[in-house]
Amino acid sequence: MDPLFEKGMTELNRPPTDRPFQAFEIVFWHVLDEMFEERLLPGDVLYETALSQELGLSRTPVREALSRLVAEGLLENPAGTRGYRVPDLSADDLQQVFQAREILESSAAALAAEHARKGDIGELEEIHRREILFSSQENRREYCRANVEFHFAVMRIGGNRYLERAFRPVFWRSQLYVNYLAEFHPLNGEELTAESGHNSPAEHAALIRAIARRAPKAAAKAAAEHLRSTTAYRILLDTERARHIFGGSSR
Repeated sequence: MDPLFEKGMTELNRPPTDRPFQAFEIVFWHVLDEMFEERLLPGDVLYETALSQELGLSRTPVREALSRLVAEGLLENPAGTRGYRVPDLSADDLQQVFQAREILESSAAALAAEHARKGDIGELEEIHRREILFSSQENRREYCRANVEFHFAVMRIGGNRYLERAFRPVFWRSQLYVNYLAEFHPLNGEELTAESGHNSPAEHAALIRAIARRAPKAAAKAAAEHLRSTTAYRILLDTERARHIFGGSSR
């Protein structure tokens, strides 16, 4: 992989907060926000020229961002077709992408438990505090961004660059399912402070504790259980919404 391309992908793990957006980042996060707000749905097509005009940018950064969105699994650019398409989703693809995440993230969590420094633990705890804050404020957008940051932080702390490279497209593809099919339920005070339960903050807290104890097996287990809980309790398939997203069938 081209080092500059890889650096750019690392920068796109989360929206920048301490520097101006680069042009391709404007496009990248604009497309993610359009998906988040469901103005873009599976099967919809984006066109480079139209997006360039909409955002007031030249076509070069738009093309760069769209190519990166394809590389991340968020868009498709089938040969011989015009435009960039939001992928079709299916229950089978959902299962496969979360199986892949479980393999990658449990391995990274175990490595993080072996390699994490005090500052790394502090970083995870700070992200977790923001998750709790945004959930209590019913701020779905910032909560989701903190959640993204948490998963990339664990992967980075694990320190295996090959796992990181494999993780990015798998993670972003899974986010299509989270975005379109998972319901956001702000947590009450008891749920937010619980040490267990089927909610992301509690599951993230369990993972942080395992990493802080330098317990690789416990960290891997916590990461795996978190992802299984996501598909079992937070992504809803037996709904009219899922049938619509899957093109009329929740198979």
